[in-house]
Amino acid sequence: MNGENAGRESWCKGTRQNPALKLCAIEGLKSGVENGQAFISGYANTKGRRDRYGDVPAVYGKLRGHVYDLSEFRKNPVLLLDHRNAVDCVAGSFAELEEDERGLRFKAVFSDSDYPPVRHARTVYAEGHARGLSIAGRFHYENPDNPDQLTLAEVYEISLVAVPADPDALAGAPREGERNAQHAALARELDQLRTKLEKPSQGE
Repeated sequence: MNGENAGRESWCKGTRQNPALKLCAIEGLKSGVENGQAFISGYANTKGRRDRYGDVPAVYGKLRGHVYDLSEFRKNPVLLLDHRNAVDCVAGSFAELEEDERGLRFKAVFSDSDYPPVRHARTVYAEGHARGLSIAGRFHYENPDNPDQLTLAEVYEISLVAVPADPDALAGAPREGERNAQHAALARELDQLRTKLEKPSQGE
């Protein structure tokens, strides 16, 4: 192993108490109404493609045959708003969430609630104005020959957010100036989300 990878054979971002965040654009976003309930579907994260964080999610065959560990998430598969762990920030739930060859495929069903934040989220995603998700969890990098390879994502929670992380998942690649502005916005969004995670809701 070369010097730059020494001591980094296996490392991760995030902990159970303070998970890392990965904001992702929904690829192949579809929306509609089924059985009287609004839904969105698509890919929350795609494999084999570098995101804004520089990570490339890909199976590391030496250890396992998958990238996403959904065991914790499936215990309570709610769809939150901006990672706020409060009942009034539950926008719906995930009816489907599976890993396939392309990535993390999902279908989320919105609540019919008239609570303004939930109603607004339901509307802007149905209209296509918003198309971002954020995954909270532990992200592992276990390939010493490719430190950018995201080999395992332990998914704890998924939220609706405004800023995506995968520029290729949206139509049209941004120009350099647009990309810099997006990076600055992403940094601000991450700071805000980390602050919310560190300060539990006070009955807002």
